[in-house]
Amino acid sequence: MKKVYYYLIGIFLLIISFFLDKNVTNFFLNNRLAFLDSLSLFIQNIGGYIFFVMMLIFLFVFKQKDKILPLLLTFGLYLGVTGLIKIVVARPRPFTKFSFQNIEGANANQSFPSGHVTAASSMIKFFEFKKILLYVWILVVVLIMFSRVYLGVHYLSDVIAGLILGYSISDFSIFLVDKLKTKNPKYF
Repeated sequence: MKKVYYYLIGIFLLIISFFLDKNVTNFFLNNRLAFLDSLSLFIQNIGGYIFFVMMLIFLFVFKQKDKILPLLLTFGLYLGVTGLIKIVVARPRPFTKFSFQNIEGANANQSFPSGHVTAASSMIKFFEFKKILLYVWILVVVLIMFSRVYLGVHYLSDVIAGLILGYSISDFSIFLVDKLKTKNPKYF
């Protein structure tokens, strides 16, 4: 399937998710399990920076040094773009509207998009060199998406936007570095 179709599907899912935000949040508010609480809180404590450090280690171990520059560009764009969107949109988190317990450290007015999901999904393209790692990482991204909504720190639309944004940032970074390599091979 062409890449443009993935983006169109993502945008379609994002639009639908805005209509489902309240219902999904209410569902998780009314269906809490101790095991899922623990799992989600564990994931909560893993910051986006850790994903980038893990990926850097993977790239060195699997001798994928040509992907280090796109990874660093992805990290910079992740920080800048996600931070800017959070400030501009300033969407209140679900726990401010519903009776979720506030998770320590969560800023009440910075829900959209999910930074955890943006960071994790920006790693997907970097795992394409090893299919088994790619599938495992996609599962990790889905667990992170679930945990963010389950804890009440993000809406469904926040995590889907984070998924699209993260993948787009890494896609753009890899494209840009490849173009620069083609035009200026002596610098790479």
